[in-house]
Amino acid sequence: MMKKIDFHVHIEYDLPVAESTAYFREMCERHGYSGINVLSFCNGLAGYEGFFARCNEAALELKTAMGKESFAFGCLFPGQDFAKQAQALMQNGFDGIKLLQGGKPNYYPDFPHLYDDPLYEDFFALAEKEQYPIIMHNNDPAYGWDLAKATPRAIQMGWVYDGRFPTHRRYFEAAEAVLSRHPRLKLALAHMGFYSENIEKAFELMEAYPNVYMDMTPALNIYEELSENAVRAREFFLRYSHRCFFGTDATNRLEGEARAYNDLKNAVTDHFFGGEGDREFSNESRPKPVRVTGLQLPQAVLENIYYKCAMAFLGRT
Repeated sequence: MMKKIDFHVHIEYDLPVAESTAYFREMCERHGYSGINVLSFCNGLAGYEGFFARCNEAALELKTAMGKESFAFGCLFPGQDFAKQAQALMQNGFDGIKLLQGGKPNYYPDFPHLYDDPLYEDFFALAEKEQYPIIMHNNDPAYGWDLAKATPRAIQMGWVYDGRFPTHRRYFEAAEAVLSRHPRLKLALAHMGFYSENIEKAFELMEAYPNVYMDMTPALNIYEELSENAVRAREFFLRYSHRCFFGTDATNRLEGEARAYNDLKNAVTDHFFGGEGDREFSNESRPKPVRVTGLQLPQAVLENIYYKCAMAFLGRT
């Protein structure tokens, strides 16, 4: 059986570590994963109170409980030196750093600093020098800036943006400016960086920056968009599968609608990477069908995406 790891899950609920572990182990058994990569999520409550104040500690506890095939990326708290935080996280057992606030627009009113802000500069310089693996959320789907096109889930979650927010293009510019300044950063762009809207730009970035990776964790819209340009998408993964890894965005309370949504994401990605022809997918978590084209990627390419690339990103090959 092909080895797989879910390299993008979150711990965002204040549950006992044993309960979180049980949810994730059941998920791993259901989908055939050898382990998970826990991305600490410290951005959920105003003032970062309660559980979110100890999210990094909770992520390390979960990593330990899940065993040697699991990993953890720490998050950086605002109001504290980012470079010093990152250095401490890496020294204390984390495998990398997760960035969210500077590229997730709904945080902008409380944290108006994109990644090209000087606030981040010392951190990126250190991360480039030390080759810290970074998973960066750098944007949101374009429909977030057009209420008429926004999905019901985006509206429900508050992921719709008006003139008070930087533009969709501005978020791309910020991430690309960081890469221009720090071309050796070991940086994975979450949700394919939302470059599924412009796959030619994705090709350009992969060519220009050999340490850039694509984190293929759904947003489901990226698989619909790639399916609209399936020939070029297949060329992308044939060329860059050693720099593309898989995840699902699962949380540590995987029940009900969250469990169904996780199953839907697995069905969509399984067909997209390994299946043949066009198929539609839906369940109670997303009644509107998701139309996906199967790329029929070779076994060696699938092995890269589902496991080997993640290990290379961590420097474990």
